[in-house]
Amino acid sequence: MVPEHKPTAAVAWKIRAFRPPDASTLAEILRDSAEAAQWPPESYANLARSPSGFVLVCEANAYVVAFIAARQVTDEAEILNIAVRPDCRRKGIASALLLAALKKFRRSAIARVFLELRESNLPARALYNRHGFVPSGRRKAYYPNPTEDALCMQKELTGISA
Repeated sequence: MVPEHKPTAAVAWKIRAFRPPDASTLAEILRDSAEAAQWPPESYANLARSPSGFVLVCEANAYVVAFIAARQVTDEAEILNIAVRPDCRRKGIASALLLAALKKFRRSAIARVFLELRESNLPARALYNRHGFVPSGRRKAYYPNPTEDALCMQKELTGISA
């Protein structure tokens, strides 16, 4: 559990690779992130071990407060999940994780990145729009509880801009 952040306290962020002991913390973050895909904790360890996948976490004052999960195949990649603790949102952490993932994709010669998100998830849509993702389709009734369409988005990775 992350202690309450005082508004005047300096917060040091660190983005690093997922480690297996992080799985339980990711499960806690997901419990408070209904808009994120709800995966079992062991899925993150499996993805991180996969040659095509990776999970990055963000630590704030030595506590994991957010993560991003992705995979890549040939020259394409997919953002699979991203979540930030509710009390740490709107501080740029999701952007920092997304930029770290995009940098990793570029180093791997990825040309295109895809993702899906709940159509109603306006904060995530704004995040992805700010980083150059554009709508590319829709998946009807993709998400359960409640049933909702997924908005598909993609980003072409050209040049060096994020």
